[in-house]
Amino acid sequence: SNAFELKYGKFCVRNFKNERCNKFVLGLGTTTKKTMVIINCARRRKKKMSGFRVCSYNVLAQCYVKSEWFSWTQPKSLLKWKHRRERLRIKLRDELNADILCLQEVEDFTTDWKEFIENELNMGCFYKQRTQKSNNKRDGSLVCWNKDKFEILSTKGIEFNEVVTKLLEANEEEKKEYERDCIAACVMLLHKASNVRIACVSTHLYWDPAKAFVKLKQAEYLRQEIERWTQTNYILIGGDFNSLATSDVYKSMIENNYVSLMRDDETGQEPIYTNVTPSFTETIDYIFASNTSTNNWIRTVTPGKVKERDLLFDGCPCQNEPSDHLPIYCDVELAYVSE
Repeated sequence: SNAFELKYGKFCVRNFKNERCNKFVLGLGTTTKKTMVIINCARRRKKKMSGFRVCSYNVLAQCYVKSEWFSWTQPKSLLKWKHRRERLRIKLRDELNADILCLQEVEDFTTDWKEFIENELNMGCFYKQRTQKSNNKRDGSLVCWNKDKFEILSTKGIEFNEVVTKLLEANEEEKKEYERDCIAACVMLLHKASNVRIACVSTHLYWDPAKAFVKLKQAEYLRQEIERWTQTNYILIGGDFNSLATSDVYKSMIENNYVSLMRDDETGQEPIYTNVTPSFTETIDYIFASNTSTNNWIRTVTPGKVKERDLLFDGCPCQNEPSDHLPIYCDVELAYVSE
C-alpha cells in the first residue's frame, strides 16, 4: 500500500455468510421438519469439526493512508483510523467467520490488534513486523487461528532481505534493489479433527510493478524457506502478492506445485478483482495451497464470492469497506478426517 496504489490502486474480495446447512435440507421429501432440523444440526456439527474457513486480507496500515492518495473516498472521515479500526473489527468478528486469518499491513499490533484477536475473536495469533532497512514503516503480517480447531506447534518469521545473502551473488548496488523489508509470518498448526499438520503463512510481496524481478525472487525465497522449515506437505499461503494472475510471480507458484484455492474450477479464473480504485480494478491477493493433485490432502474447496462492483462506490476504502483491499476467503474440507 504505497506508490503502487497511487498509480494502480489496490483491491480485495468480500465474503458472504456461509449457508452450507441450508443446502442439506433440499430434497429430503417426506422427512419431517423436526427430523430435518436434527439431521441439519448434525451435519453442521460435522462440518464444524472437519472443515474450516481460511481468509487473506490486506487491512491497509494507517501509515499508508493520506487523503490525497485516496481522493475518491468520501467523506474523508472514512479514512480516519478510529473509524476504520471499528469497521475492520466488525468485518473480522461478525462477517468473515474465518478459522484461519492471514492479515497484511497490520500496524501497532500490541496496542490495536492483540487484545481484540485474543479476547473478542478468541483466536491465537503470531505477528511478524517488517524490517526497517529501507524505511521506517512498522506494519507487518499476522496469522490467526481458531483455537478450538487448531493447536499451535511452532512459528517462524521470514525476512525477504535475506534474499541478497542466500539466493544472490550481487554487488552492493544490486543488493539494494532486493532489500525492501518485506516479510512473512508462518505458523505450524495441528488440525485437531484430522490430526493433520498444516503450515499457514501470511505474506506481503513488494509493491512496485516496475520491480517484478524483486517479487519473483521473494516468491522463490518464500517457498524455499517454508519447505526448509516445515515437516509437512500441507501448506497454505495467504497474501498480497502485488502481482496479476498473468505475472511471473503467479506462474512461479503454480509451476512449483501450488494451486490457487480462489480459482474457479469451471472458468479457470481468479476472482474478478481483489482491489478496486477508479484507475485500477484487478486481482493481486491469493490463497495458495501445496498441490492437492499430488498428495490429495484437500477434499473440497468452496471459494467465497466477490462483492458486486456497484456496491463499492468510486473505489475502496468506502462505506463498509475499510481497506483498499477486499478480503478473500474459501471453505476447505480435508480429505483426512477422524470423526
